[in-house]
Amino acid sequence: MEVKLHMPTNNLKPKVPSEGGPELEDIVAKAEHALSEMEGDYEVLVGDEVTQISEFLQTAKNDPSEGAHCIKEIHTIGHNIKGQAATFSYPLLSLAAKSLCHFIQENAAVAEERLDLIEAHVNTMRIIISQKTKGDGGKEGQGLITALEEAVGKILAKD
Repeated sequence: MEVKLHMPTNNLKPKVPSEGGPELEDIVAKAEHALSEMEGDYEVLVGDEVTQISEFLQTAKNDPSEGAHCIKEIHTIGHNIKGQAATFSYPLLSLAAKSLCHFIQENAAVAEERLDLIEAHVNTMRIIISQKTKGDGGKEGQGLITALEEAVGKILAKD
């Protein structure tokens, strides 16, 4: 017995012009314009996300039984910041979030015990956002990230 597959008709092809349409440069220009307009919104959004991390951090401090859940939520939010920040010209913020995520991924139990280091990451992110530090942050910005990464390295090495 032979089975025949019925292929749906392609009703879309006649509706799409084979020539013409917007030029690639126009598409890129529109996308860049849209991103630049969203930058102001991003600063508010990322500020809210850092506030959420602070709230989870405070909950973990006040109720250690919620620590594991809070650390997981902090990681999720940090991961979002890490992915979005560079898109909106905040690569330094992305690096701070990357350090936070690395700390939690390597050892969530240690991260749960060392909430002070999570707080240092949060404070660094707040500084970057409040000062609207775009780009690499220069020598000072790189120093902040290096200090976070070294602290994470030392704490994880003790484990």
